[in-house]
Amino acid sequence: MKPRLVIISLLLCSALAACEAKLPGPVMTGKGVVFSFYAPQATSVAIAGSFNAWDIRKDRLSGPDKKGLWEIFLPLPAGRYEYLFVVNDKDWEPDPETPQVDDGFGRKNSMLFVGE
Repeated sequence: MKPRLVIISLLLCSALAACEAKLPGPVMTGKGVVFSFYAPQATSVAIAGSFNAWDIRKDRLSGPDKKGLWEIFLPLPAGRYEYLFVVNDKDWEPDPETPQVDDGFGRKNSMLFVGE
């Protein structure tokens, strides 16, 4: 690849975030779930869902790390959960790494099944 093409490719990746590695999505552990959300410019990220009565104040993610990733561990029992990430206390965002379901109000919630 010629040097100019490399520079152009890097600029496009930076501008479009097209070259970011795919996030792992929720990670099940023996004691719960680790949720991750990529938001390098955010000042706060929370997770709200059926497991916490959609309370945006209850479960705040820590971060961002140097890659822009926010994380939280939640000790969730087996079950089906719907949730969204809340960025800067106002922007409700689905998890891009999980299936989505209709929320009944014209938007989509992320959905997660936690097994036994």
